[in-house]
Amino acid sequence: MRPLILLTLLTASAGAQSLGFSKAKDSAQADFDRSKEELSKVQVEIGKEKEPLNRELSQLEDKLRQLQDQYAPLTRELDAAELNYSNLKNQVKLATEENSYLTNILDEYTKGFESKVHVSEMQLYRGDLDKAKMAAENDKTPLKERFLTQVSLLKSSITRLGEIIGGTIFAGKAVDSQGFVLDGKFALIGPMALFSTADGKSAGIAMPQVGSAMPIVRSITPEINAAISVLANTGKGLLPLDGSLGAAIKDFVTKHSLLDTYKHGGPIMHPLLLVSILVFGTALERIFFILREKKRRKPKDVLAILDAVEEGNFDQAIASGKKSLDYVARALAHALAHVETNISDALGMSASMEIKRFKRGFFVLDTGMTIAPLLGLLGTVTGMMGSFAAIGGDMGAPTAITGGIAEALIATAFGLVIAMAGLVPFNYLNNMVEDAEHELEVAASKLELIIEKNKKHEEELRHRHRAELAAEDGSKAPAAQQAGNLKPVTA
Repeated sequence: MRPLILLTLLTASAGAQSLGFSKAKDSAQADFDRSKEELSKVQVEIGKEKEPLNRELSQLEDKLRQLQDQYAPLTRELDAAELNYSNLKNQVKLATEENSYLTNILDEYTKGFESKVHVSEMQLYRGDLDKAKMAAENDKTPLKERFLTQVSLLKSSITRLGEIIGGTIFAGKAVDSQGFVLDGKFALIGPMALFSTADGKSAGIAMPQVGSAMPIVRSITPEINAAISVLANTGKGLLPLDGSLGAAIKDFVTKHSLLDTYKHGGPIMHPLLLVSILVFGTALERIFFILREKKRRKPKDVLAILDAVEEGNFDQAIASGKKSLDYVARALAHALAHVETNISDALGMSASMEIKRFKRGFFVLDTGMTIAPLLGLLGTVTGMMGSFAAIGGDMGAPTAITGGIAEALIATAFGLVIAMAGLVPFNYLNNMVEDAEHELEVAASKLELIIEKNKKHEEELRHRHRAELAAEDGSKAPAAQQAGNLKPVTA
């Protein structure tokens, strides 16, 4: 309506300008009155239209208040639900943290369970332990299943505590020292685990062994083994006590005699024993021989021979040497009696004969010291072959694996010990032989110098030797002729 009024006023203003100021005033007044009337009409129409709108607005406000009254409880319920959701969320978070904490504790308990119980008890709890380990190691395992398997192991542990108080007896399997699996009963009493077969033939202390999930039975004395058998099979009897908390029994069962070590070395120990007897027997015999020969040394006999040769009395020199126990005197006498070409060759032959006596048996020593480590190496190979065969075959007897390795090490050790122990007397004997060679060389040099002063002496010795050979041939000929003239005797 206002634009219409403004338009009218503008029109009136334009007319007033053309008709004059008076006419413009009248026209404007008329237009104003007319516009006023129209405005009144418009206001009346607006008033008529406003009344239903007010009623409608009032109705809408009433409806809004009703809707607000209906929405208020829902708002309160929503706020309460949000508060409950927040509380539940916090509770879930707290429960998750507690569950993770408990799961970690159970994981640690599962990992340490096997080290906390005796190896013989694992035959009872192996199933629950393996399930708990697999559930803990598998990331895809549901948390509930993981928790239940670990709780099952925990329940078994609690049951075990109730059973082990005062001792418990249960059936199981163990391995003897030879690697055979035995069926019998275990008796757990405090820190001790006793085992016995039903017949009582195999009884002793059950102990863990490296690389095996099965305990090994260590036999004690026959009296203690009999008491253990009665206790394990009947639950009553004498209990072997160890005041050192197991240290004494452990020291007893782990101590092996030389015979036990020999048995564990395997079949290769027999030839090693033979070689050791030959080596040490030969070494002792040679040492006694050389010490005896050194004790028999008489430098006076050697000087007597040299003096007799210098005087040209060869019969006396040879006779003195043959009577003497001194090996140097015997060598000089033998050389004087067997000069074929020259005295140097005869002395060399005599010295070599004496040295040969000294070196008798050295071949056995040298061969024994050489073959002993080789036999030990052979035992190593055969022992390792047995171990690898056990790995590829029956894994239920792990002692066969460790036994093969022990056999290999024992055989090698014995072979090295024989070689090293034989090396000391061998070097000593070689040193003694060198001393004997030196003494023979010194005496031979002196004798050779004495003879070279007069070549006639050497020629006389050669004639003497030829005469002796001819005499020996002459004595043999009549004997052969006499034997040929014999006639057979007939019955």
